[in-house]
Amino acid sequence: SDNSQVESSGALIVYNSNTGDLFYNQNGSAGGLGSGAQFATINTSTSVGVQDFEIV
Repeated sequence: SDNSQVESSGALIVYNSNTGDLFYNQNGSAGGLGSGAQFATINTSTSVGVQDFEIV
């Protein structure tokens, strides 16, 4: 339920379904989030998928 695995994820957008925390992971699987950070917390009952994001 914590966010300890977020910083090592290879994904650009990381969602923790246990906490609702949403992160931008600027540097991929390299340690830390680079210049990224948590940018939102959404209700955990909300359905979230790749189709819900557009990176420009």
